[in-house]
Amino acid sequence: MIEILQAVLGGIFLVLVPGTAWCLLLFKKEKKDILELAALSIALSISLSTLSIFFLNSLLGVRITLINAGIVLLVLTGIPVLIWIRNGNI
Repeated sequence: MIEILQAVLGGIFLVLVPGTAWCLLLFKKEKKDILELAALSIALSISLSTLSIFFLNSLLGVRITLINAGIVLLVLTGIPVLIWIRNGNI
């Protein structure tokens, strides 16, 4: 049961969270409906996480592990959040 919960939460974190953070940062002045925001978030999350992990592996030689992938996802989510805080939106 715990494995299923980990898979579901990990999938949500991989597919939705980084892209949502970037979409809210990039499209804050435009009004987007929820379906368009979800599609953009999923596309951005998948492409950013895949390209980041590929870049780290092929150019820098970092092995692909669960911990490294988690760190990449946290950094990809943290960068737009920090920019958003720095711009005084909180």
